Amino acid sequence: MLVSCYEKKFLILSLLVIILDGIIIYYMPSYFNKINYLYPMLMISLIPFIYLDNKKRYYLYIIIAGAIYDLLYSSILLYNVILFVILISIDIKILEKYNSSLILFSILAFINITIYDTIAFLLIMLTSYQTVSIYDLIYKIDHSILLNIMSVFVYWFLLKKNKKLA
Repeated sequence: MLVSCYEKKFLILSLLVIILDGIIIYYMPSYFNKINYLYPMLMISLIPFIYLDNKKRYYLYIIIAGAIYDLLYSSILLYNVILFVILISIDIKILEKYNSSLILFSILAFINITIYDTIAFLLIMLTSYQTVSIYDLIYKIDHSILLNIMSVFVYWFLLKKNKKLA
């Protein structure tokens, strides 16, 4: 299985993003803490950039990234794997219909963050892990957007040599 130059760049960037997400998350006391103004979801906003013609590889990368997230940042086995696969499935449908552009990738990052946070919010409510309200969900999404849309610009610049992104 040969790995293209784009895939190598993506894999290196993914590892850096996972580490950076962890460093930022480490300093945040709670998922729905109202003190924070920038919530990192850098891997979530990177997911659309993985898009490859070979869907088996595409899903493989997502499953590996989700498994790494589960091992490092959640105590729930397969939680991020399942969420990442859901997000990538939605992204594939959109990317197959529209031409790739910076605006489209920014919209996908917003959609991915909204879906991810909403599912997390619902699980937190169902398990009574924390007391949260819909306001907390909106606040979290609102404060996730700035940093993560800025990250889309960085990813675009770093990965734009891929024919799908040009």
